[in-house]
Amino acid sequence: MAMSQQYVFAQLKGAYLKTDGWNLSGDAQVANVTGNNLAELLLCTNNRTRSGAAFYSQPINLSICNKWKAEFDFRIFDGTGADGLAFCFLDVAPSGYVNGGGLGIPATANGLKVCFDTWRNCSSTSRYPNMPKLEMRWGVGYDECWDLPTRDNQDGKLSIIRNAEYCHAMITYDNGNISVFLNDNLYLTGFQQFNFAGYLGFTASTGGSNDNHSIKNVMIYTEMPPSFAGNPAGYNFCPKDSVKLGGPSNSDYIYSWYPTTGLSDSSAAAPLLHLSNLTDSSKGFTYYVKTAFKNNPGCSSKDSVPIRLYPNPVIQLISPEICLQDAVAQFADSSYTKENGTLPFLYNWNFGDPAANASNPNNSVQQNPSHRYSASGNYPIKLQVTNSKGCTDSVSKIFTVNGAIPQANFTITNPTTLCSNQPVEIINESVVDFGNITKVQIFWGDTANKSYIDESPSKGKKYTHQYPNSPGSTTSNYSIKLVAFSGISCEQELSKPITILPSPILEFTNLPSLCNNSEPIDITGGALVNNLVGIFSYSGKGVTANGQFNPKLVIADTQYILFTYTATNSCKDSGYQKIIITPSPIVNAGPDLMVLKNEPVQINATATGNGLQYKWTPSAYLNSDVIINPLCTTAADIVYELTATDNLGCSSKSSMAVKILRDPLIPSAFTPNGDGLNDLWRIKELSYYPNCEVTIYDRYGQLVYYSKGYKNPWDGTKNGQPMTAGTYCYLIDTKKLKTISKGFVVLLR
Repeated sequence: MAMSQQYVFAQLKGAYLKTDGWNLSGDAQVANVTGNNLAELLLCTNNRTRSGAAFYSQPINLSICNKWKAEFDFRIFDGTGADGLAFCFLDVAPSGYVNGGGLGIPATANGLKVCFDTWRNCSSTSRYPNMPKLEMRWGVGYDECWDLPTRDNQDGKLSIIRNAEYCHAMITYDNGNISVFLNDNLYLTGFQQFNFAGYLGFTASTGGSNDNHSIKNVMIYTEMPPSFAGNPAGYNFCPKDSVKLGGPSNSDYIYSWYPTTGLSDSSAAAPLLHLSNLTDSSKGFTYYVKTAFKNNPGCSSKDSVPIRLYPNPVIQLISPEICLQDAVAQFADSSYTKENGTLPFLYNWNFGDPAANASNPNNSVQQNPSHRYSASGNYPIKLQVTNSKGCTDSVSKIFTVNGAIPQANFTITNPTTLCSNQPVEIINESVVDFGNITKVQIFWGDTANKSYIDESPSKGKKYTHQYPNSPGSTTSNYSIKLVAFSGISCEQELSKPITILPSPILEFTNLPSLCNNSEPIDITGGALVNNLVGIFSYSGKGVTANGQFNPKLVIADTQYILFTYTATNSCKDSGYQKIIITPSPIVNAGPDLMVLKNEPVQINATATGNGLQYKWTPSAYLNSDVIINPLCTTAADIVYELTATDNLGCSSKSSMAVKILRDPLIPSAFTPNGDGLNDLWRIKELSYYPNCEVTIYDRYGQLVYYSKGYKNPWDGTKNGQPMTAGTYCYLIDTKKLKTISKGFVVLLR
């Protein structure tokens, strides 16, 4: 085959045998079969119905990479002579297990199987009866008896297949041409193309008899250009460095690197790699290169190289806060790393002092050096730290030597109205002739020698302190002292007196619950502990302008009233008191009723609430005055009021009327002449009978007028035409009264 085929695609060799990249299943295991250095792979053990397989995990696509060569040593021995092993190219590699017979080839296996068969399963009269045999099989599954390329042991030369010594095998595939060599002699050829991607590997089984089946020194070559990602040991470097990956370029090849992060050119044979590492620990990466022929880019090999990126030192520079009269500036370093393998650190300080000299140098290699400055000012200092791997980082900052004359000053917010229940606020106004105030120390005066220290002060910065709030009614006097520093030994202090006014102190009692329909109440429940003259004020939902609480103005829920007491010295105290507003029952006494005299009727009242009790007033003509729907039998008009009271004592009221129906008052005549007087036949009391029927006939018995209900009284017309003067007969059925009213009405013109 061509030289390019000598690219090592996969291998199983060496002691201890390395199986990286191979998937083992069944009995397959690294073992000592004939040696003692674990250089052999035992596919299946010397027991019946055992099987095993080993397949390389990376597929090869024979429609693109159409040439390969496999070389290996195999041995089948130590038992009764069964069953054999096979070298395969399968579309799906066996996983987990393989069949216990048939050379361990799964029934669904599709592809090429080159078989070293030691047990005859075909009849003695078959075409190839002499065992062992060399077979080529393709398609799905495996059958020893298929009429495909086979060579048996008729000449005795294949006895080397089952032997105590290892036999060397070489199988070549060249675009469908298949050749099998044993101990460098060609024994079998065949032709079958495979235009799909598949996996190369071995199967073996013992079937009904037994033998150890083992392999070693496995090398699989493909017609691929070799890939070289770099030194197999990998590269270790610092974030600011670059490293060259890969190797020499070949103009017939194309290269593809991944990941592409940090690469100068992901399609170069030897790109530069530059990466950043902002952490305090090493970071690991693996870079891969795929190499293919330009004229066959789909057929590529792959190689990888490990990368370890060291961290830079994490620099932490601590500069002192000094003034001109301090003796020296003592610098400190607390740089660190979590990668102990990069320790120790080397240091290089630059103090940025143009007045430095030989006795007071401008540089130092100590971790925590000191330097003496001769003038106040701003100095550009720099610290460079290098770890043991050569990784370097640096930090620069402006260092200030402050002036020697700080001026302590502060102002007190609202100095004349300092109340005991509110914190006192002061504002820092301290300055220095050059640089910054580096620290302020505040003594508030209410605790002996105790102070507050601020290491990061600034002009205008505010500080607060709460003094004791005693229950008395007298003032308290204190002195506030502020000390301003511009360095270690440069300081000035300032003290100011203050007077703390007594504040009112309130206490509360619980407010009673109210119904949401209750009348407004005066607000109570707040009392003054100390005897300070002042006034109460109230605010919140439901609080009225005159200082009452009106539950009708809020929803039924827990409400809060803010009590505020303002003393004549302007100091205040306040607190919230809750008041529970309970929903009152919802009551509807029902619609008004129109009934006949002494006719029983049920009142249709409704009410909602918890544990309701009912009371009707007056109770006259009711069968019960404590149920929600009593029966009423009245002889006169009457108005009832229903009161519903819930289990919390909240009540609501509603009223309804019961009216007695009266006989209609029917006029005997009317004059529809358009003069606006008596133009309609109006019947009093008939409006209380909404379902009544009124019928009018002329003297010939012809229907003149009909109405259901009497909202539109008769106007003396029929179909819009005036009727002649005369007498007309009427029938009025109220649908309520027991009798129908009959009679005559005279129409006058």
